[in-house]
Amino acid sequence: MIDLKDIFYEFSSRNALELIRKISNFHRAKGSFEYSKAREIIQNYLKNSTLLTFPMDKTYNTWQSPPSWNLKGGYLKYHRGKYIVSDLSLTPISAIFLSDKTDGVEKLEVFDVGKGETEEDYKNFEPGNAVLADGNPTLVYHYAIEKFNARCVLSYHMKAQDKSIGRTPELLPDTINYTSFPSFKNKYAFGYALSYDQFQELKEKLKKEKVLIEAFLDADQGTNNLEVLQEKIGKDTDQPAIILTAHLCHPKPGANDNASGSALLAEIMRVLEKFQDHLNRKIIGLWVAEMYGTATYLTTEFPKNAYVINLDMVGEDQFKTGSTLKLTPSPWEIPSFLAELLYVNLEYPDFRLSFEKYSGGSDHYMFSDPNLGIPAVSLTNWPDRYYHSSDDTVDKCSKNTLDWIGKAVLKTIYDLDNMSQEVSAQVKGKIINNHFKLVNVQSKLITNYVNYMTYLKLNQLSKYGDVEEELIEFFKEKIDFNLIPSQKRKVRKNIGPISDSWYNIEDIKWMNQIREKIPTFRDFLDVFLNVFELGFSKEEAIIIAKAELGIEEDLKAEVEHYLHRLKEEKLIESKV
Repeated sequence: MIDLKDIFYEFSSRNALELIRKISNFHRAKGSFEYSKAREIIQNYLKNSTLLTFPMDKTYNTWQSPPSWNLKGGYLKYHRGKYIVSDLSLTPISAIFLSDKTDGVEKLEVFDVGKGETEEDYKNFEPGNAVLADGNPTLVYHYAIEKFNARCVLSYHMKAQDKSIGRTPELLPDTINYTSFPSFKNKYAFGYALSYDQFQELKEKLKKEKVLIEAFLDADQGTNNLEVLQEKIGKDTDQPAIILTAHLCHPKPGANDNASGSALLAEIMRVLEKFQDHLNRKIIGLWVAEMYGTATYLTTEFPKNAYVINLDMVGEDQFKTGSTLKLTPSPWEIPSFLAELLYVNLEYPDFRLSFEKYSGGSDHYMFSDPNLGIPAVSLTNWPDRYYHSSDDTVDKCSKNTLDWIGKAVLKTIYDLDNMSQEVSAQVKGKIINNHFKLVNVQSKLITNYVNYMTYLKLNQLSKYGDVEEELIEFFKEKIDFNLIPSQKRKVRKNIGPISDSWYNIEDIKWMNQIREKIPTFRDFLDVFLNVFELGFSKEEAIIIAKAELGIEEDLKAEVEHYLHRLKEEKLIESKV
């Protein structure tokens, strides 16, 4: 039997840190040549990886890829004045993602449109010029470009502001935030993301005088391919395969998000290559373009009997970024002990760690479909002071964090073949503790389903470690199986979650309005569909989904509207 110490001796967090340093040198837009260069670094680091390519002009499981985009260079300056952005090849995050190329050097007048999210904001705008806006980039695009024929957007927009960790415009005045046009823009547009200081300077200038800019931006389609790098090691057995995923895309530097996950995955797979003769299962490493790459992968042959561990933003120096490692379990609809096992292996007093409710937002979520039945968990440091910004650099990463998380993932894989009595007892304890946190004495439906989940988790765990039969029977006897559907129903036509590729501007406004009050609303809709597909009634699915995410608001009308729109778009069965 392989010794865990030998695995840990082979693992090097310094290797992962150096890979982060290399990968973060590239502007990793989907379909770009720099994405391919970053992928080549990982591919050259491994022994037996395979490149899968998928055309970006197709839809995969409802996920219509954004246009392939390859930034080549450019600049932005005041007319006959100083540079605002001197060289996009050096600071590519200053270009709004999916910008079109300019017609040579364009001279434009700038108009301050405030947020730029309503028609009223454009009452003084003259078509064919540039707008200065700090609103939601999708809404700004809709009004500025589609309705009022602007040529250029100068944007300041910081997502996920958080005073508790110093993530505010005033505290990060020189930071450039990642900004993108919508994936399915249908009119010519280019633009620049400004720092808060640059934005404020322009705003003040516009109060006093007419401002002209000179803009040059060069971009093309790049490879026009979604690239998925895959490495398979181990052997085919009746044991569940382990799929380890990390998304490689994102703007330069993107060190923690997500060069860190991609680099750590590469080092984990390198270590496992050394010991693959001792593996009792297949292990697959996947480096993808976030969401879309996984959607394409799910159209290929892949293990249906599997566990998934997703690595996203796993390099943080928690002191510098203000982060806590969030362990996101698989949803209630796919009960599994995997999250509890991983949590046990992550418990360490030097780091902040939290066991979360289910949420989407990264590639684990693409597997969250009860018809697949693949438990998928995710590790993400959040919140992060430098998220999606020019300050997400390798100095914000920590070798110690990489060591902690990398060894926890390796030990989890090890435990699935060599679980000690001590580990199984700890996992069992976590399952039972989580059970009592979830039981709702006011709802027989919820309590019954929590009992059912706990029974299934303990039963699964018993195949790997010591779990008393009496304990399993104890929870089984608490279940009213009449309240558990015996047959699933087919609702969606695709594998995995339904994308938002079909949203029109009214759908976006509707979603944004609700998410201001209920931030987890998007997750709620996914969970609702999962529960509904298990065979519960629509009303029961709403109750269970709300309980799973801790939502109290009445959402019956919102669910009906969502189902109506899905039917209109022919994304679910018409009889639902």
